[in-house]
Formats: sequence, structure tokens, C-alpha cells
Amino acid sequence: MIRLLLLLVCFAIAVPASAQVALNDGQGHPLKGVWLGEWGTSRTNRNPVVIEMDWDGKAVSGTLNPGPDAVPFTKAELNHNNWTVHLEAQSKGVRYVIDGKIQNLGSVNRSIVGTWVQGNQKGDFKITRH
Repeated sequence: MIRLLLLLVCFAIAVPASAQVALNDGQGHPLKGVWLGEWGTSRTNRNPVVIEMDWDGKAVSGTLNPGPDAVPFTKAELNHNNWTVHLEAQSKGVRYVIDGKIQNLGSVNRSIVGTWVQGNQKGDFKITRH
């Protein structure tokens, strides 16, 4: 009877733990994944954004708006001390500089919020990991 009770207790602990592992599976590096959101110079001037980032164990890489017109990062940095992100890219004479801070770091749907410079335009942005 005691063995059966211990087995049930172990099972009760193992099921929620394995469900949590399955829920977090694939999260990996805090920046890894597809991020969706928008940037703009005002509340009414907004532009949709898709950013895809990856982690090879040493460095962050990625692209702005993946697809046929993708713009690869020329620089991507994460400061682990304050969870800030710095991204740079260049395409067709337009330079992108994106600086933000990760919000809700422990969440699967964490966000990055900050400033976005595209050419001579400066605005704010928010992207959320999906």
C-alpha cells in the first residue's frame, strides 16, 4: 500500500513537471524565435514588423522582415546584465538601428520595447515573441 501511495505521489509530481517542460520546450535563448509587432514615428504612423532571430551557441543572428526582401542583421547584441538588445542592419542604402529592453523575460510571449531608427526616421517599437 505504501509503495502504491509513493508511486501515486511521484506520478502527481512528474505530470505537472513534464507539462511545464513541454510548455517551455524550444524557448532556448531569450532572443531566439519569431517576433511580431510594429514601429512608428507617431501613434498614427505605424509599420508592421517581423523579426526572426536565432542563437548558434555563441552569437545572435537574424533578419528583419524574413522573406524575399529580408534584411540580415549586421550586428546583434544582448546585454545580459540589464536585458537590453541592440540590432543593426543595412539594405539598399537604409541603415536600421534598433535598441530595446526585454519585458516579461520569463514569459513565452516576452516583448522587446524601445527605439527604432530607419534611415533618417526615428520612432518607437514593440515586438512580441510568438
